[in-house]
Amino acid sequence: MSILGKKWVLKNESKELNIIAKLLKNRGIDSADKAEWFFNGSLSDLHDPTLFKEMERAVERIKKAIKNKEKIMIFGDYDVDGITATAILYDFLKKVGADVSYTIPNRENDGYSLKDYFVKRFKEEGVQLIITVDCGTASFNEVELANELDIDVVITDHHTVPKKLPKACAVVNPHRSDCNYPNKDICGSTIAYKLVSVLANDMWEKEEAEVYLDCQLGIVALGIVGDCMSLTGENRILVREGLKRLIQGRNEGVLALLQEANISADKITSTTLGFQVGPRINAAGRLDDPEHAFELLIGNLEKARFLNELNEKRKSITAKYAEEAKTEIDEMENIPNIIVLKNKKWKPGFLGLIANRISETYTRPTIAMQEREKEFVASMRSINDFDITGVLREEMGDIFAAFGGHAMAGGFTLPKEKFNEFMEGIEKIGKEKIDPEQFKNVLYIDCEVPPEEVSFETCSKIEKLEPFGNENPEPTLLLKNVKLLDIKPVGKEKEHLQMPIKHGDKTIGSIAFRFGQHLDKIDPNLPHDVVCNMEINEWNGHKKLQLKVVDLKPS
Repeated sequence: MSILGKKWVLKNESKELNIIAKLLKNRGIDSADKAEWFFNGSLSDLHDPTLFKEMERAVERIKKAIKNKEKIMIFGDYDVDGITATAILYDFLKKVGADVSYTIPNRENDGYSLKDYFVKRFKEEGVQLIITVDCGTASFNEVELANELDIDVVITDHHTVPKKLPKACAVVNPHRSDCNYPNKDICGSTIAYKLVSVLANDMWEKEEAEVYLDCQLGIVALGIVGDCMSLTGENRILVREGLKRLIQGRNEGVLALLQEANISADKITSTTLGFQVGPRINAAGRLDDPEHAFELLIGNLEKARFLNELNEKRKSITAKYAEEAKTEIDEMENIPNIIVLKNKKWKPGFLGLIANRISETYTRPTIAMQEREKEFVASMRSINDFDITGVLREEMGDIFAAFGGHAMAGGFTLPKEKFNEFMEGIEKIGKEKIDPEQFKNVLYIDCEVPPEEVSFETCSKIEKLEPFGNENPEPTLLLKNVKLLDIKPVGKEKEHLQMPIKHGDKTIGSIAFRFGQHLDKIDPNLPHDVVCNMEINEWNGHKKLQLKVVDLKPS
């Protein structure tokens, strides 16, 4: 086993292919046509938004509301995808003179999606059209109430579709069984952008529409990466082009956030969005009010510092809660196939973070719950393509007061009187539907790299595979029989390790993030096999090859 206790699996051992060909094959790029689309796909290759079922119906209803000066309410969600989707639609409707407002629910007080008290409030405010973004597909009762109050509802969403749909004016969701839109792995911000693209092309001259839509691509990219969508196909094009627009300075809010975090704006990547920008946007909804993040995206740059401060606080609280969860699990006699944890102190904004940490640590689907007076509020994370949302909906969907999510992540509200029934169902699902083999902690490695291919040229070719993310991960490379030189702990808490690596006749600098705790396990006198990412590190105009260590073990 490796230093991290992982079993290594080498995905491509071909002797005939070069490193780039191996990486492409590992990602399913096995033909000239696929490679052309992967490397050179452009905005002109994006799917026609009118392929969405009921997209045209949604557009006509919104255009009618704009023309008749009806009050429009955009109802979003408190995560990065919901906030970006709200910002995209709100900005356009404002620009065309619509009478538009927005509501983003508070995670702790309101929970996810529409509630009847929101609908009643909207009626009092004279709202005639509600447009949901990143939510609404399961809001049957709320849509029915809106209909009774003479408020039309247009739903735009990408979450799992239940057996029946709400009786809304339009339900735009790619997961509808009757929807022909090719990209099913699409997020709320992209659907909002697709809706706006149809509206803009209907209401503006072609050139004006193109310029406006081009400027919005950076926010779309943030939503896609923040919601962990697949970075293949259409999503890859949108993120790649969106990153270019952000580097060009097209969204001042994102740039202000990067500046506050001391990150160079000209080096924005999908990793920057996923690990630097996204968490700061999400911190608003986790610890305070998501409107802070929304306001930043639509131009209030003063919010950047506040979001950065919230994110620092978020990191500290997450570490504390995760440690509490680990202590509880370590005291269990047997770790169940699906881990369920509950705590009265855990804030709802941290449940997903706790579940994610625990599922990664123990390689099991995990449900983290906040216990309240009359109910449990929960977030869940899964592993190895086990569709936790779909399975729970099918097996016991009727016991939840609210429920929704994706295959690998979801959430629900559970009445307290249903808790025992829920736990019995979870135990049954864990035993019948999860193979313990899934629990093996496996590290998938793209391929082995000989010393002659550890070079600037190879690294430059790898960079062309960006943007990296879900289904197009940053390549993991195996260097065999290397010597570790002068291992040094670095960082404020000595939490990282710096170690030049001698591979053949080459010596390359490397950094092992969060490996400080494993220092005593590493014997520098032994040759090692190292799994790493290869990158070009630039500082003060100087470029050097650097390896980011992912795992290692004695050769």
